[in-house]
Amino acid sequence: MLFNRRFILKTALTLLGGATSMSYVKFATAQSVMTLRRPIDPDLRSYLDETAAAVGPVPANLTDALRVQRGRVGMLAALKNRKTITGLPNRVETRDVRISQGLGGRLYVPAIEGPAPVMVFLHGGGWVVGSVETHDPFCRLLSEAAGIVMLSIDYRLAPEHPCPAALDDAATALRWAASHAGEWGGDPTRLALGGDSAGANLAAVTANHAHTIDIPSLCALMLLYPVTDHPLGNHPSYTENASGFGLDAGLMRWFWQQYAPSFNPRDARLSPLRSLTVVGLPPTLVATAEYDVLRDEGIAYAAKLREAGVTVTHMHAPDMHHNFPVHPGTVARFPQCDAALAGFAAWLKTAVSKE
Repeated sequence: MLFNRRFILKTALTLLGGATSMSYVKFATAQSVMTLRRPIDPDLRSYLDETAAAVGPVPANLTDALRVQRGRVGMLAALKNRKTITGLPNRVETRDVRISQGLGGRLYVPAIEGPAPVMVFLHGGGWVVGSVETHDPFCRLLSEAAGIVMLSIDYRLAPEHPCPAALDDAATALRWAASHAGEWGGDPTRLALGGDSAGANLAAVTANHAHTIDIPSLCALMLLYPVTDHPLGNHPSYTENASGFGLDAGLMRWFWQQYAPSFNPRDARLSPLRSLTVVGLPPTLVATAEYDVLRDEGIAYAAKLREAGVTVTHMHAPDMHHNFPVHPGTVARFPQCDAALAGFAAWLKTAVSKE
């Protein structure tokens, strides 16, 4: 295993001195020390149980095509079932844009004066489900809270468009954003890249290969609950959080099969944790959650970047699950979601500041 439990424990003990008593903990990475593991939030536990009962198990004879359809409909339904979302509507203006043939996006422009920093955002959903629409509430909230223009990308999804289609779209969107930022109140000299879950994977890989794919210079990189390694990495969280916490290990393995069926699992274009070198990355935020199958690979990636000299801010939620402040079903649902959003916004304001 690339980063084993002993390494994670060592990292945890090193970083615990920066932990706070807040429910959303910054720099606390002691998740593998089971005696320190905080129980999952009871309100979240109730929500997960109710959601699982309503959706039901995946039928054993379901084809991949029907499973894709079920996943896409289900994620959109998670948003449509929300009667209200705290903080919305807000004063952020939106409009859909065409970036290139077959590639669209949605602009979020906050009500602030002067050219604003710009973030290209890549939504999560295992490279298979999710869309600009499912992540619309989070983008609206973060755009206002951080005072940043966001460009959310409807990149091509697998299995219809396997890797590297989404990566190509991410690079195209970054070039377009830099060229057109001035047209919609953006500052092309303050360009950030971010994403959640599989979208964070795309962001990490794109940033790592910036020097070979001719994309604009980045001032910040935001990786929320990222996929950084293939399941064959055998990280402990794949066992500890295998089921019952929203993103099951089996589902994550299925996502990988749809996204990259013909790639070597150790290819750095899939697994940024496998990159041999880290070159020229901007200040980076990595967010992880205790009850997340992706927990340990996210923590290991934060440690990898820090050891390479990257300025890393690591935020860990000790009682929450995968992607809790971003997913359409849980965005702004719990106090921890509000705290996380505030943390992301505060970090962004600092990272993209002109000072």
